[in-house]
Amino acid sequence: MSRQIRKAQVLSTKQITPHLQRIVVGSDEFKDLTPSYIGHYVKVLLPHNGELDLNIKTALMRSYTINHVNEQTGALTLDFVINMHHGPATNWAQTAKVGDTLAIAGPGPKKLDNYSHSHYVLLGDLTSVNAVKGYAQQLPHSAKIDMFIHAPSAQDIISLDTPRPVNWLVTNSPDESMLTALNNLKIGVQPPIVFMALEAGLVRKVKTKLNELYAIPRTHIVASGYWKKGLNSESYKQQRQQAAQPA
Repeated sequence: MSRQIRKAQVLSTKQITPHLQRIVVGSDEFKDLTPSYIGHYVKVLLPHNGELDLNIKTALMRSYTINHVNEQTGALTLDFVINMHHGPATNWAQTAKVGDTLAIAGPGPKKLDNYSHSHYVLLGDLTSVNAVKGYAQQLPHSAKIDMFIHAPSAQDIISLDTPRPVNWLVTNSPDESMLTALNNLKIGVQPPIVFMALEAGLVRKVKTKLNELYAIPRTHIVASGYWKKGLNSESYKQQRQQAAQPA
């Protein structure tokens, strides 16, 4: 990911569903950003105790997928999950006002880089819905795509701006629903490429099930645990950083 840090301001903020806050951020430094970055991620550097730290190593920082890029100004539309998980980023999103200052690092590359396969399985929830959206729009038209996205309520269903069918799993039991949905995949001779961005524990369960049911090789699975049940965003970030350190 580019280490360039760009200061930005909130241009607009709107709660679009019970659990999603849509915030548009812009800057004169965004002129080089184009719609080709939709579906890529950026690191959002947020103020803490009224101060904005621009040091990428020490800043209060979270990753978000770009929902939209303004063709003229490069302004970025980002969706923040609210009213579900606790943490400084969620708190900021709920109280952000037009004119508030933040910073953006990136965009970084997409996790999935194979765009010539015949079958894809995309699994997500509200934290990753824009990553799924980006792939649904850009994968080959000839490819078969199975999409399953968990939403806690029907009011949280949003448009992915794609003609491809989306299976919305509206439930308070996402683990059970997601694992059950995988029972009905139609797998051909060539195993599909799977992208999943879900709760960390569910990611492990899905990997196990895909191997048991379809023997999908791990090399065909691109997986990210975007959050972890029982931990706020700051605690989960610290846990991942500790796990990444060499023993």
